[in-house]
Amino acid sequence: MSEYVIGVDIGATKSHIALFDTEGKLIDFGRWGRLNYETLPGAYAQFEEEFGQFVSGIISKSKISMDEVAYSVLGVGGVDTKKQHSTISEILSRLGFKRFTLVNDAFLGIPAGNKTRIGICAINGSGCTLAGINKEGRMLQIGGVSYVSADMGGGAYMGMRLLSAVYTELFRKGKSTLMTGLLFKEIGITSKYDYIEKMHEKQNDGSFDIKKGSKLIFEAVRQNDPVAIGILREIADNYANGISCMIEELKFPPGEELSLVFAGSVFVKGEHPMLLDLIKTKVSGDNQGMNITYKLLDVPNVAGAVVWALDSLDDKNNGKNVYYDKICMQLRDY
Repeated sequence: MSEYVIGVDIGATKSHIALFDTEGKLIDFGRWGRLNYETLPGAYAQFEEEFGQFVSGIISKSKISMDEVAYSVLGVGGVDTKKQHSTISEILSRLGFKRFTLVNDAFLGIPAGNKTRIGICAINGSGCTLAGINKEGRMLQIGGVSYVSADMGGGAYMGMRLLSAVYTELFRKGKSTLMTGLLFKEIGITSKYDYIEKMHEKQNDGSFDIKKGSKLIFEAVRQNDPVAIGILREIADNYANGISCMIEELKFPPGEELSLVFAGSVFVKGEHPMLLDLIKTKVSGDNQGMNITYKLLDVPNVAGAVVWALDSLDDKNNGKNVYYDKICMQLRDY
């Protein structure tokens, strides 16, 4: 009987599932919208219902059963605490998952971005999270819980910084910024006295997504706007300081190559290189003696779940991602 592995990446905007056989051949790939239970009106119950449909759809389409799934790795946004891990694990068991590893989705970027399951992943997408795994297998997450962890990054945060910078210029004698004109054009107003009214209208009817505000910040940076550049510097410092803390906490040895993977839509689809350049410069400057390699993730995050699942079936691999090239080649265009 053939056996299979499942890789899952669940986020606040989109979710992916990949079904492979144990030889590393892609059987099917599925897409869904947001499945992070923290973003769903029905929370855990809605997650169980929708994710159950997502899984059963790909399983039935491929004409296999969950009993034929040898291992699964699931990266789930919103798994930040032991209680959350326990609750989601119980749901997975009810859905038929037997042997699986459940982690925060940020950890998937590490095996997706390099050929060892060792390193750091910095996520800048809907949210802002750092994940690290050292050679002893110790895992650490920094950020990802909004104001509790002082997150400065992610589409929602950048959108809020955009709106507040514009409001500060208009009504608090703040610095003049090109972002004001860009935003006024985006939402279709000419008077500052219409700003609040129009923003409420646009957000309520869904025609302006605050998470897309980052593109206006990058546009202003392209035009050398000091306020927009200041926002990127603030975000870069927050990321870099977290990365330096991760290096210290996980005791990555100096001299040995340390892979730092950048993932998430704001990093991967960023419309200006300044944010990444600022982070790299500060991280390298604050960690002299470390042999850090930087990579922008060029495959779906779910690829990390698949190689992790496949390698988990063979203890001899010792986290070396022997299926890395094969899996990435098949998933690069998804």
